[in-house]
Amino acid sequence: MNQELQALLVVQDDDAEIRAVEARLAELTPRLATLDAAVRRVRDEAARLAAAHARDAQKLRELDGRIVEHRERHAKNVAILERSQKIKEATAAAAQVEAARKLLADEESEQLSATRRVADLAAAHAAHVEQVAQLEAQQAALRASLATERAAIEAELTALRERRAQSARGVGATLLSRYDRLATRRRAAALFAINEDFSCGACDTALPLQRRPAMSGGTMVEPCEACGVLLYRRMAQ
Repeated sequence: MNQELQALLVVQDDDAEIRAVEARLAELTPRLATLDAAVRRVRDEAARLAAAHARDAQKLRELDGRIVEHRERHAKNVAILERSQKIKEATAAAAQVEAARKLLADEESEQLSATRRVADLAAAHAAHVEQVAQLEAQQAALRASLATERAAIEAELTALRERRAQSARGVGATLLSRYDRLATRRRAAALFAINEDFSCGACDTALPLQRRPAMSGGTMVEPCEACGVLLYRRMAQ
């Protein structure tokens, strides 16, 4: 087995370690996503409640303004009724007073309901804001632990990639490029030893007879015609 092939096998071993560590790093993502989702649900509900509170508070202010106007109008109608000398004028004024009284009664009832609703929304919003703070406090230790774990894994990855770069220096650019393309696409081993019966070590497809002599020396690296992996002959030690 030539030195280039030996170096490429070392590169493949390094890549296997790198993929394993990358998998450990990837496992942290859903754990963090779960924490984020828990906080986001409560924060989104707090935002919805804040928007509802602002909307209903504005409606309440508008209602308060209308009630003030209608009370003033009602007071004027009462004054007109008290000054009325003729029956016809008094009847008309009385009708206006009664209509204004009913309108005010309806609006004041609506005002009471709206005031309660605004207060309830404010309390619910405050409770959700507090819940967000509590969740973040509860998650702080776990997030810190995950951050520490991530930092350790990333440091391990950095060291492995540096070691891999060192290993790759022993492989020619052409062969390394072929290997890298395959390994990147497969996300798995790309270099396999052929079996004793000259079949592919990955898919068991037999090598054509005309290719076997060239592979017998243990120095050639050739692709499998069936699955495309790179093949070599493992020589007896």
